[in-house]
Amino acid sequence: MNLQPDRQLLRSLFILLCFVSLLCSGCAAVQRQPRIAESISSITPDRCEQELSSFLELGSRACWKQEETAATIDFLTRKLESWGYQVIREPLDLPRYPGNANLIAEKVGQSEPNQILEIGAHFDSVGNLGADDNGSGIVGVLETARVLSTLETGRTVRFCLYACEEVGLLGSRHHVEQILAEPDEEFVGLINFEMIGYTDTQEGSQGAPIRIPFLADLPRTGDFILVSGNFSSGWLGNRIEAHFDAYEPQLKYYSANRISGFFADAARSDHSPYWEAGLDAIMLTDTANFRNPHYHEDSDTIETLDFEFMARIIRAVAACAIDWAGLSKAP
Repeated sequence: MNLQPDRQLLRSLFILLCFVSLLCSGCAAVQRQPRIAESISSITPDRCEQELSSFLELGSRACWKQEETAATIDFLTRKLESWGYQVIREPLDLPRYPGNANLIAEKVGQSEPNQILEIGAHFDSVGNLGADDNGSGIVGVLETARVLSTLETGRTVRFCLYACEEVGLLGSRHHVEQILAEPDEEFVGLINFEMIGYTDTQEGSQGAPIRIPFLADLPRTGDFILVSGNFSSGWLGNRIEAHFDAYEPQLKYYSANRISGFFADAARSDHSPYWEAGLDAIMLTDTANFRNPHYHEDSDTIETLDFEFMARIIRAVAACAIDWAGLSKAP
């Protein structure tokens, strides 16, 4: 995607945003809790690799191929059910893409069940294996769901596996409609895993849609996770980053959790329909084509991924979700 932004306008917006952010951003430091650390300790690089390998055995997951879609939905349903979840299908009813459905599972809170934090990722690919795009994101959702399945929480964490992201974010658009149709729910926000497995430690390996010194200037080395959010979602990005600091201090991240809404490239995943609806959402990403040369290519395979990096991200997000949900009993 080629963008021709008005650079002067962006500079002005960012300067204004920085001053405002100084007033309203920030999150109190998170103290590492042994109970949570123990709960997330089973999210290891080896386990992430095994889960992704099993998922990739399905082959291509093109949403326009009905048999592949059915096999993927069946696999993910059985996986979630094996941890005790009741899986709800949200059929998309798209004649051009028959059989597609979002999959929804919930860890229902015991004291405040109507307060809901979502963790999501899309499961379709462009017709390749899509190890990073978005098998890595699926592993993020599944591993977080597995860990929370054994816990008792106060608030509800909802796991969303979206269909048809690669053909226009159709699954997440449909799901946002369902959220807006439930006035009794108190939707809090979405954490969207979008490609979380690729790193490159070579200087110059990281690109960017635009660079503005001191304001929006991604590192030149592709060994960090990007925390991407629009202005209203900054509080959630701050919480995630605080849990990165507390639980995975060696993980590098770049914070764009209030400024990404100014860039079209930052809206290319399933958090975007949430932003459009005025709902808070954060995307965690390795920045896709700005780093990963295998983006949308047949070479997007498991051998290219960094599972230590992936496991660190998932552990910290799981810690964030558990902390927000509130443990009501020890694991």
